[in-house]
Amino acid sequence: MSHCTLKHVLLVTALGLVAVCSAWMVRGDTAQRAAAGGAAADDVPQDALPRIPPKEPDEVSETFRTVGGFRMDLLAAEPLVNDPVAIDYDENGLAYVVEMTDYPYTDKSTDRPYVERTTDLPIGRVRVLEDSDGDGKFDRSTVFADGLSWPTGLAFWNGGVFVAATPDIWYFKDSDGDHRADIRRKVYTGFRKFNVQAVMNNLKWGLDHRIYGAGSSNGGTIRHAERPDAAAILLGRNDFRFDPVSEDFELVSGGARFGNTFDDWGNRFICNIRNPLEHVLLPHHYLARNPYLPIRSAIHEAAEFGDTLPVYRSSPPEPWRVVRARRWARESGQNYPRSETVAEGYFTSTSGVTIYRGTAYPPEYYGNAFLGEVAANAVHRETVMPQGVSFVARRADEKQEFVSSTDNWFRPVNFVNAPDGTLHVLDMYRETIEHPWSIPDDIKARLDLESGRDRGRIYRLAPPNFVPPPPPRLGTASSAELVAQLENGNSWWRDTAYRLLYERQDRAAIPPLRRLLHEGRVPLGRLHALGSLEGLHALEDDDLVAALGDASAGVREHAVRLAEPRLTNSSALLDRVLALADDAEIRVRFQVAFSLGEARDGRVVAALARIARRDAGDEWVRAAVLSSASESAAELFAEFAGEPRFLASDAAETLLRQLAVMIAARHRPVEIEKSLAALADLPAADSGGPRPIVRAVVAGLGEGLHRAGKSLDPALAASDTRAADLIASVLADAERTARDDTAPEDKRRDAIELLAYAEFARTKTLLLTSLEARQPQAVQLAAVRALAGTRDRAVPDLLLERYRGFTPAVRAEVIEALLGRPERTRALLDAVRAGFVPPAQIPPARRTLLMRHTDPAIREAASAIFAAGAPGPRQEAVARYRKALELPADRQRGGPVFRRECATCHRLAGEGHDVGPNLETVQNRTADELLVHILDPNREVSPNYIEYVVALADGRVTTGVIADETATSITLRRPEGAQETILRREIDELSSTGHSLMPEGLEQRINLQEMADLLAFLLGTHP
Repeated sequence: MSHCTLKHVLLVTALGLVAVCSAWMVRGDTAQRAAAGGAAADDVPQDALPRIPPKEPDEVSETFRTVGGFRMDLLAAEPLVNDPVAIDYDENGLAYVVEMTDYPYTDKSTDRPYVERTTDLPIGRVRVLEDSDGDGKFDRSTVFADGLSWPTGLAFWNGGVFVAATPDIWYFKDSDGDHRADIRRKVYTGFRKFNVQAVMNNLKWGLDHRIYGAGSSNGGTIRHAERPDAAAILLGRNDFRFDPVSEDFELVSGGARFGNTFDDWGNRFICNIRNPLEHVLLPHHYLARNPYLPIRSAIHEAAEFGDTLPVYRSSPPEPWRVVRARRWARESGQNYPRSETVAEGYFTSTSGVTIYRGTAYPPEYYGNAFLGEVAANAVHRETVMPQGVSFVARRADEKQEFVSSTDNWFRPVNFVNAPDGTLHVLDMYRETIEHPWSIPDDIKARLDLESGRDRGRIYRLAPPNFVPPPPPRLGTASSAELVAQLENGNSWWRDTAYRLLYERQDRAAIPPLRRLLHEGRVPLGRLHALGSLEGLHALEDDDLVAALGDASAGVREHAVRLAEPRLTNSSALLDRVLALADDAEIRVRFQVAFSLGEARDGRVVAALARIARRDAGDEWVRAAVLSSASESAAELFAEFAGEPRFLASDAAETLLRQLAVMIAARHRPVEIEKSLAALADLPAADSGGPRPIVRAVVAGLGEGLHRAGKSLDPALAASDTRAADLIASVLADAERTARDDTAPEDKRRDAIELLAYAEFARTKTLLLTSLEARQPQAVQLAAVRALAGTRDRAVPDLLLERYRGFTPAVRAEVIEALLGRPERTRALLDAVRAGFVPPAQIPPARRTLLMRHTDPAIREAASAIFAAGAPGPRQEAVARYRKALELPADRQRGGPVFRRECATCHRLAGEGHDVGPNLETVQNRTADELLVHILDPNREVSPNYIEYVVALADGRVTTGVIADETATSITLRRPEGAQETILRREIDELSSTGHSLMPEGLEQRINLQEMADLLAFLLGTHP
């Protein structure tokens, strides 16, 4: 950790765009960029930042460049609308528009990085727009509700509308027909008002009659505003949904930025800055039922993502970007990036992802994903195709964007599938969309970040020859007419009718719904009939039996989900669901694997085994099967033991290891005995030693036992000598491999990792031998980690007495091992105090934690050792090291400095580790900005790169950034790319340090010339 030296929170801009660091709502990470510091204000001449004037509404049509003859029809502009960020159309075609007028702040004096914005004025609004003359454009505007803070989404319900407005979700209703809300209820509160671009957003109806919202990354502690006694819910890296009837609130899988959309079949997609399309695949509630199953992520990246996704803009770079580029060129001696002088760049600000589901466009557009790239003034399109249980998305328009504008004020933040069958585009229309935390102070002083607050545009993205149809009037439609709309190919009509049927609860709708379910010709109509009957509490078992046999896989999949709560009481439904374990479609089998976890029947294990045999190579189906095996892992394991053909596959090796981990971690003797008996039935050995499947299972048992605080030992299988012999043979083979100096390093490392689960008395001598200087570094590191995993009191002495013979990387791992337990920490501090371990080799971030330790002895010892050497004021360090900017620099000399100080946490030009962001992007920064954030890493700390301390139930303590989290586990990432997935049930306490993983104090290890060379290396051109 002590070598993690470039500010994680700085480096998130895509390669080639100078300072295109902020984007609409998706850019919470923009605060990771240089917000303060930079050159003195006189570096920016008064005439160097000319204002780009806005285009008036009657001028904008000429600014757009579109694909396929599409056009951008202006539907509304200021003063009818300002700052639109979300929109939806009610059953009669009235547009309800959310206006985030308070972006980015209402009080410039409160503009301080990473400070809660609780004092900003709530000046956001919801506005109703009408087309009173039927010409397809809005001509009347009424403020429906005002006084809102950071409003970002809405959803209709029962004549009113839920509105997401951090820190609250409100319900508003107009009871007298004047388009002004006279009913105003605060329903939920507690969303954190922190980063204006990381707020919860985009409320959307799901097929399950729940309203879903994107949680983003601000988090919060959510409470029902009218139920003070109700339990609060901690919102972390999750999305959420709530029931509009009961108003129960719950977490769901997700956690991205500004965007939340469904396809026709209820698949939900989100987006995240440089991740254009993420499919939320593993439901939170299914994962939560198996606390012994470590799953790193519930999200599948459907599209290519990363720091180098090209975006093709038509607009010129803003003058302030050019000034920054010139400053960069002067300070680094390089030409500024070509992307700032031509219409090209890279994704930095994906937002508002929406699946097109209308009827106005040609068929090939149906199901495409549209999203905004607001920093580049463009609308991007991805084609989306099924692949396994998920999807794969690819750029649809080569070397161009679907829509781009020459107008720098065009900021397409969101979209909606409109009643007319087209997408309507929300343009916040701002002079500057960058997050205020992301712009150097001297440049920001010359900008007006509130410019455009009185402007805003809404467009229809229309195909050639499009003629707007008449507005809808579903508000007066009969229930039978609403049922008929469930077959409408335009999703707005279908979805609106679906919502109205649920709201009305009209029993007269039941007969036509049942006819549609059993006789309808359109699969989506049958799907919505199925869901509507469920919403009316009229769905019968016979309806589900029919749907489980539907010709459409999508209908069958949803029928399985709806049958799930009835499986315990209906043998007919259970029989049908069990049979669908052999369905031809993988998505159906995927849902069956999840739903069978709710059934209690002896046949469930066999059905799960059939799915696993067929689909074990698919990590998502495998996760579904394992989520359902919480109580039956041993039985499922036994199902595979006698199947040599399946056991020979790589997929079986992975599956059985995961099952073994779950069984051993639960540590129930009966289950362990059953699994050991099955282990004994596995094909034991070949000419090269134990078969891979046997090694994998034994390793899984070892990992699970380790999680349970136990060791792997042949005596564990004393009741089954065959299993004992197998375990002994695997351990003996691992010992031979670990000792074999001629064996490949990765094989020796894996062998030591397996032996780490065995009893320490057995492995002690081997592990100490593996620490010898002649051993490869990978072997030494594995041995240190194995020793760290034991609880033997001798470990500190064993490591410290060899400490001076270790390389820096091994020393860092030893320090991490000794800091993991209080008794070892005390021994380490004694060694520091005695001068055996230099104080500088304790990571600065760890020093701070030690000086705040809950153990008084550790706290006092650490303070005595480290207080005097604590880094001085950051402002003084920055001022002193600005002299490095004046020195001649050599990027060749900077390479070794990077490898010594940065590569443990960052990757650049093929070197280093992906703990913090990839450093290819820093080539777009100025040397001064990099200097500030290298030396003052806690000036801005993004939630994505805050260090966490995890205290485990077994007494161990570990730290890192949270790389992923699910319902059952968190994954910590540390320097050198080391990762550890920890089950939530193993966590005693989880707390944030509030600081970046990158420590302060680099000036204590790097001189002025090395800093100059390092900056030159980072800002140089890499292949």
